[in-house]
Amino acid sequence: MLFFVYAYWHDHRFKNKVGGPIKVWELTDNLTSMGHTVFLFVPKIGFPELQTSANIQAVPFIDFPVVRFLSFQLLSFILSLVLVARNGKPDIIYVRIMLSFIPMLLGKLFRVPVILEVNDSPHRAYAGIKFNFKKKIAHLIHKISYRLCDHILPVTEKIAKDLQSVDDIPCDSMTVLPSGTNTELFRPLVKSSCHEKIGFDPTKVYVGFIGTFFQYQGIDILIDSAPSIIREFSDARFLLVGDGPMRATWERKSVKNGLSPYFIFTGLVPYKDIPLYCGIMDVCVSPLLNEARESSAVKIFDYLACGKPVVISDIEGTGRHFLASEAVILVKPEDPSEL
Repeated sequence: MLFFVYAYWHDHRFKNKVGGPIKVWELTDNLTSMGHTVFLFVPKIGFPELQTSANIQAVPFIDFPVVRFLSFQLLSFILSLVLVARNGKPDIIYVRIMLSFIPMLLGKLFRVPVILEVNDSPHRAYAGIKFNFKKKIAHLIHKISYRLCDHILPVTEKIAKDLQSVDDIPCDSMTVLPSGTNTELFRPLVKSSCHEKIGFDPTKVYVGFIGTFFQYQGIDILIDSAPSIIREFSDARFLLVGDGPMRATWERKSVKNGLSPYFIFTGLVPYKDIPLYCGIMDVCVSPLLNEARESSAVKIFDYLACGKPVVISDIEGTGRHFLASEAVILVKPEDPSEL
């Protein structure tokens, strides 16, 4: 089959680096390995062609707020028409939700089904918009997208319930499809070998976090919990793998609280090397804040695939999904003492 996949993202940290939406790369890689032909439309940022075996359509854009997104939509539309002229129309259009219904219009134009992945509650996204007019516009664009697509894939039951109650999307138009992990990459490794390869002290005990450093990830809570842990386990170290807008804030907080000797911030790590870091962790955490609500955290699947015990916030849409593994402890969100 021929797939057109659309995903918009913009992150200045990846302008000259490899990185981005891992779930998109994995999806297109797997479709390609199954014998399908995939054209992936993503913004021309970083090095997407190094991230997946799919056919990358790196869409140029004008790099200014608002204009960058509009220019991406216009040019991806034009590129799509050119590709159809050369290769024929796609069998399926797959869209990772974004504030646009252009791919849905392409589906109507080509008369092919459109699948829409909703990987976070759009209603939570509205809460971050300051002006009521912008919220109404965002909601309207999403409602049009829902109506124009053929099937919706929310990543959690909670998102599906929101879509049903707020946007009147019927149940038979949705299939809940949770996140997952690449078990060929994330798997149990010999800890001593991991220590040797990345040069960490094997006498320490590591509490680990892997992910993008957004506020809702709750690393503030982990920092607040650290003194109690260190008093009981003086050899404990907190290994934070990744980067993001909150990194400088959390680093400053660890220094201010006298914890800098115990906290290790690695910065960005190549995706293929992340299992090595997970391999030295003795316990992995995801101390999400309440505001995270409907997340389907890929990192938890990664932790479990590496055979690690996990402590996570008991948040609807995130925590309960993992109880059957018996490898997860749920804690009250935003409570350092319980964590």
